[in-house]
This record gives sequence, structure tokens and C-alpha cells, in this order.
Amino acid sequence: MNMKLKSILLTATGLAAAMMCAPAFAQDTTSATAAAPADDADAVVVVKGIRKSLQSAVNRKRKAAQIVDSIDAEDAGKLPDNNVAEAISRVTGVQITRERGEGGSVAIRGMTDIQTSVNGKATNSGTGRAAGLNDVPAELLKSVQVYKTRTPDQEEGGIAGTVNVDLRRPMDLRKGWTAAGSVRNVYSNVGETESPYISGLIANRFDTTVGEMGFLLNLSLQKNNYGEQYVESETPREFWDQQLASLPANQKNIVGVYKVRYGVERGYVERPSYNAAFQWRPTENLTLLMEASQFNAKEHRQLDVLEARLKGSNAALSDVVLMPDGKSLKSATFTGTDLPIGPWANDQAIDIENRRLNFEAVWTNDRWEVDAGISVDENNFDMEWYRQTIRFSAATQFKIDMNSPNSVQGAPYVEYTGINLDDVNNYYLNEFENGKSFEDSKENVWQFNASYRVSDDKFIRSVKFGAQHKDRQTGRAYGYRYARFTGASAVKLVNFPTGQGYDAVSIKVPGFDSPTWYRLNLDSIIENFDDIRAYAVANKTNTFTGSGGWADEVVTTEDGFGSFVATEKNSAIYAQINYGFNLGSFPVDGVIGARSTSTQGDSTTKQNPSAEPVNAPIDYHFILPSATAIVHFTPKLQLRLAYTENVQRPNFGEATSWVSLDTGCRCGWGGNTDLRPNHEKSYDASLEYYFGRGGIVSFATYLKKPDGFITWTHEVNVPVGGYEGVWTIDRPTNAGPGEFKGYEFAAQGFFDFLPGNWANFGASFNATYNDKAEIRYPYLNDTGLGDYNAIGNSKSTYNLALYYDTPQFSARVAYNYRDSYRDGADLDYAQGLYSLYVEPTSRLDVAVNWTPIKQLTLALEGTNLLENNTQRFWGEDKLLPMGIRVQARTIQVSARFRY
Repeated sequence: MNMKLKSILLTATGLAAAMMCAPAFAQDTTSATAAAPADDADAVVVVKGIRKSLQSAVNRKRKAAQIVDSIDAEDAGKLPDNNVAEAISRVTGVQITRERGEGGSVAIRGMTDIQTSVNGKATNSGTGRAAGLNDVPAELLKSVQVYKTRTPDQEEGGIAGTVNVDLRRPMDLRKGWTAAGSVRNVYSNVGETESPYISGLIANRFDTTVGEMGFLLNLSLQKNNYGEQYVESETPREFWDQQLASLPANQKNIVGVYKVRYGVERGYVERPSYNAAFQWRPTENLTLLMEASQFNAKEHRQLDVLEARLKGSNAALSDVVLMPDGKSLKSATFTGTDLPIGPWANDQAIDIENRRLNFEAVWTNDRWEVDAGISVDENNFDMEWYRQTIRFSAATQFKIDMNSPNSVQGAPYVEYTGINLDDVNNYYLNEFENGKSFEDSKENVWQFNASYRVSDDKFIRSVKFGAQHKDRQTGRAYGYRYARFTGASAVKLVNFPTGQGYDAVSIKVPGFDSPTWYRLNLDSIIENFDDIRAYAVANKTNTFTGSGGWADEVVTTEDGFGSFVATEKNSAIYAQINYGFNLGSFPVDGVIGARSTSTQGDSTTKQNPSAEPVNAPIDYHFILPSATAIVHFTPKLQLRLAYTENVQRPNFGEATSWVSLDTGCRCGWGGNTDLRPNHEKSYDASLEYYFGRGGIVSFATYLKKPDGFITWTHEVNVPVGGYEGVWTIDRPTNAGPGEFKGYEFAAQGFFDFLPGNWANFGASFNATYNDKAEIRYPYLNDTGLGDYNAIGNSKSTYNLALYYDTPQFSARVAYNYRDSYRDGADLDYAQGLYSLYVEPTSRLDVAVNWTPIKQLTLALEGTNLLENNTQRFWGEDKLLPMGIRVQARTIQVSARFRY
């Protein structure tokens, strides 16, 4: 453990000890497996203060059978977090990435294969097995739980853990009318953008002659406008033979990046979402629920880069300087003719729809609780793109420095010589591409659960059993058309049939000059697309067009490369007992049981429109046992132990026979019908001390043993069915065994023992130390050499927050730190020596809330106030700088009301 983390843990331990010296408030001595109250009059967002929200989250953890951490609705509402991923970034053991102005992908305890669920039911998107957490707005949340272990009654999947989103339901609220809403505007200093957010809730819970009823409608509309700047390089490799001819013998094996890019990523994401629910309790024993939710996203993503390609040209190298390893290229001058340098741009239009309908019936009496439900989960992912590659006329030289003094944080720097970037007449369109991709999925789910309370004091306290059946159809249609204009067909940008529509693009990265370059305007492309198609038919010099011809009105995607359809039926049954006994003077309770799951189906692909369909079966069977035990040493101190088994099935696009081929290079990429699920065994322990109202100190340790991580491999000289000769194919494959081992520490509470207003202060601290996160990748071949580090894992992560909370005023200062992590595995070169690594990142966020009247709260919030950027390197030992992405500092103003 490094000294920095040791210092943090010692400081936090001292803080925790001070908290535990506080006088104890009355404790809830409910059994650890008891159900939470169904009726929470404070559940609506913006009513509760920080203290109450932390208390709710701690009580949920204390009573759970699993190892779980959670965020209450008020927690999400009072921090500057705009989606689920950002909200849970403050949970112990959770690590997230941030791009395009928001939180994105999630890792739990160093593992990125997570499962997502809504109100306890698994949900997905497109052809994957999880939904995008950044598409779920924080305004719709009741709470979010991060389950690190599971019990048999929870659906299998997501070996890293499960993120469950609880949406509000009418009977969570007080009786009578409830109305609440919020407006927010976010100002970003990168791209100088503004992003509006608005939400509203209306609900009523009332008595009738036929029982109690309630309805709820919760709406949210977000528009995230972003503009990010970056400098990056791609794929270190040895140089090609024609370039090495100019070098001395001792530099023939030098390694350099494929290209260097200055980049600007701009766009917006609109997210209209809603949650509607109706509940009816005709008798005190029976409750019926109907609910519908939809999370949509409409995005325009514009990516612009100015790139210099170091390899694959006739350029001669001179003035070569190497990095300290004596092999990696630091700087050089590239001289030649027709150099591959110039702008590259990609415009994407993305539409995502996630719809869910759910019906549930729950019947209870003194001993039984029976629930049954039917749900339908439908989602679509549609994307269209326009890509352009532009080259400079008469470009003969450029200079590259991978770690230039012109960069303030260590990033590549390119000096273009003899090129006038300001003259648009020097720009030639080299390549143009148009493509489309459609993914859709529909899943019907039937489930039944029943529990019977046997006793309050015998060994078996209750039994629970149930069954679930899921029927899913999904598929992807994909294709593109591509045109190259070279030689006699070379065309100036100003002469391309877009009405001479072009845009100027510039970059603003600390320490860099601000080059400006030109690209085709997207509106002009769309308005003149018929003319572009006709021009491509007459002038393109390439012979490969993907799966769509330029003479067609639209791209043909149904039968082309990368397209498939799949069906899957999954059935599961489970049984578990809740038990309890005394171990000497210590009460012990827990859950023991197993879940049996069977998955069958198939996928069908065509490798080209004239080929016969290829069918691949899907057939998985698992029995997944689990056991938990909670030892109550005192009413405040308990030890939680867990053994669980879980399974992560391949995504549908991975376990199919599709293949996309480029006849020019005799290479391509595709699926793998031999993929198997990743089966994991997990051992967990958590020692927890509860005190005061919402106070906790906990220490946890875990050991995870997955076997079958899905990664990508580079296969050379392999046959492809229906085609002559051999090919080089990139495809997914199962890695060997892995092992994840680590420790978690958390402490939080309010300083109630202090006099006066000082008692309104509180603090929290949590830290995760992933001592080991290793995967046996295919390239290692049991040699023990190379880079085992798991992708997405940071060795250490911690969160530190200071609170002040009164009914009228509250404030929070939160600091998040994430250690370096591997962001990609270079599996086919130098045993992963040049894999991509991200440097440590941190954020300082502040939120201040003022409630002048009970019905209104005004807030001022700020994120990334220290303007920490994301820096990346090739290789764990920083062999070459990859680049830097500038992260925005934001200021948010908001108003929240309730009635």
C-alpha cells in the first residue's frame, strides 16, 4: 500500500474514532434481514436534508442481506450530479470515466462488467446486457443501490456488481397531493456551453370506496451541450520498412505511434424521460401496480481532428530522438511527398429509446408474501454518420515531439512546416464515408416470488422461492459506403459538391498554439447529398463499398457486414432460506440458497447479401449457490460474510458468426461463436459499526475469482467461411482465470457531540484499495511475462466530503480521487507493453443550498473547481505520452420547489 493511501486511512481512522466517541442515539434493532418500511413520507426529493438522506442510506445497508451501498434521492439532488453514473461515483468502490461533459462508464471494485436494473428488474440497451447509466437522469431517482454481492432471489449477471435504480411510486409518498420540480442551468468553461435541466413531479395518494389508490407522473428534460478539447496519439508500433531505410542500424527497431491528433469534440445530448405509475390497494393484503418509464437520448456528436500520420507513407525520418527506454520515438522530422496529414471529421446522429412497461401484484398476510409480475422492455439504438478525411496539397514536412516543452502536461506536439492552414484552397478531400447502424431489442419477462415466515426464533426464519422466464429478440443492421478520391480524381474542398460549405475549427489546449483548420459543413453535406452520391459514383477510385452502393438511395444494412438477428430464452428458478441462531451470546442471521439458470437461443448472420445465412446456437446452464451470514456482536457492531457465484453472458454482438471484411488488406473483425460466459466466485467480508443518526464505520475485504473474461484478440492467417485464402481477423475471445483482491474503508457521521452550530457539521470518507486486479490474457501464454493488469481498474480510489446541514441552509464540499488505470489492452503487440494507461484524476465539487421558505430551495454548485484534466500514457511505465483531454469546470444554478 503506498504512503499516500496509508496517510489517508490513518487520517480517516482518527476521524472515525472521534465520531464513535459521540453520544449514541436510539438505535434501530430490527433484524438485518427485515424489510424496509413501505411507507416513506419523506421519499420525495428536495424534502429531506443531508442528515436524513445519509441516515436512509445507512439504514438500507444495515438491514440488507447483501453487501450494498446506496445513494438516497436527496443525496443525488444536493450534489452537482446529473445522472446515475455521476451520483454513484461517490460510493465506496465505484470508479467512473467522464467524457463529453458527463459521467459515463462505471467500474465496481476494479471490474467493468456491471448489471443494471430498474426497481429490481434487469434492464438492457441495444444488443448489450446493461443499460447506459448516463441516460438515467438524477431527477427521476428515489434511490440508487450498488450491490457488490447478490442473493439467489436477485437475477444473475454483471460479475462486477449490480446498479439498481429505484424510481418513485405513489405509495412511497405521503397521502394527498404532492408536487415537486426543479430547474437548473449548467455553465461550462470548456466550449463555453450552457446546459438546461428541468423536471417535475405530480402525485396523489387517496382513499376510495374500493380501496386506497395513488398515481404519479415524473418528467425530466435534459440538454447537455458540450465542447471538449484534446490531444492524443494512436497505436505504438515499429515503423515500416520503407521508413526505416533512412535510419542507422541501431534504430531499425524503434517504436512510434501511428498518428497524432489535435481534437475538438462538440455536440449535445437531449434526454426527455418520464416515469408514470398507478397503484391500487383494494384490500390491506393486496396491492396492484402498473407503471411505465422511458429514457430517451437524442445526440449529435461532432468530432474534428487535425492529424499527422507517422507511418504508412514514403516519409524519411531524420533528427531522431528516443525516449529513455532507448526504443520509443520521442521526436523526429518527417520529410516526403504526399504526406498523410490533414483534418479528419466525423458527424454522428444518435437516437436511443428505452421503454419499459411493468405490472405487479403483491399479496401478503401474517406469514406469506407472494408477488407476480409481467414486464416488457423495448429499446432501440439508431446511428448515422458522415466521415471525411482531408489532406493538404504540397505537404512535404512536419515535426513531431511526443513530450514537447510546448505542452504543459506532457502531450504530443506537431509542427507543420511549409503548409498554410489558413488557405482553404490547400485542402483536398481524400475520403468520404456514410454509414448507418440500427440495434433493437424486445424482452418479455414473467416472474413469481413467494416467501413464508416460519418463525421468529427457530433456525429457519423464513423460506423464499421463485421462478423467472425471459424471452428476448434482438438484432443489429449495419452498413456503410465509402469513396476515395486520389490521383486524377483528387478534388479540392472548395470544389466538392456541397455548395462550398465549410467550417473553421480551432483547438484550445493549455500550452499549445491554437491551430485553425477547415472541414466540410454538415448542413451542406445533408442538403447536397444527392449531388455527393452522384459525384462518388462518377469519381471514386476505390473498389470496396462496405454494404451499400453510392447509386442506392439509402445504405443497405439488413444483410450486410456486421448485421445479425438473435433470439434468447432464459429460465431461472431459485430457493433460499433466511436463518438465524445464537453463536454463544452473539445472534447470527443470513441467507443461504441457490439459483439455477438455463439460457438457450441462436443468432443468424449473413457475411454478405449473396451468402447463405449462418446460424450459431446459444446454450448456457449454471447453478449459482450463495450464502451470507451476519454476526451481531452488539446492536451496533456486526460482521457480514458472503460467498456468491455469478455469471456474465457475452453480449449478442460478441457471440455471433458475423464478420466484416476488407478485401484490400484481407483483414476484418467479427464475432466468435465459441465464446463462453464469464463465471465468477466471490468471497466477501464486511465489519460494520453503526452509531448516531446515519453514522457508520466499516471495513470490507473481498476476493473475486472470474474465469472467462471477454477480451479481443488479433488472429492472423485464419480461414473465413465462404471466402478464399486466409485473413487477419480481430474478434472477441475468453481470457484465462483472473483474480481481484482488495479492501474498502468507510466512515461518516455528524459531529453531534460538538456545541451549538458546530453540531451541524458532518463528514464522510471512503477509500478502496484494489491490491490485485489481474487477468490471464491470451498473449501471456502462461509465461508470467507481460501486462496482467485488468482494464478499468484503479489501485486506489477515495472520496472525502464535509457537510453542513440545517433546515434552512446546507453545504457540501466533496473531493474525489482515482488512481491511474489501464484503459485498453494492446493484446497483439509486445505482450501488452504499450497498453494505454490513464494518469490519476481528481475532482473538487461544491454544493450550497438555501431554503428561504419550506417550499423552495435555491442552489449554487460547482464541479471540477481545480480544473483537473485527464492525461494518458502508452505503457504502465509511461513509455510514450498518449495525450491530454481538457475537463471542464462547471457552475450550476438551480431552484427546487415542492408542495
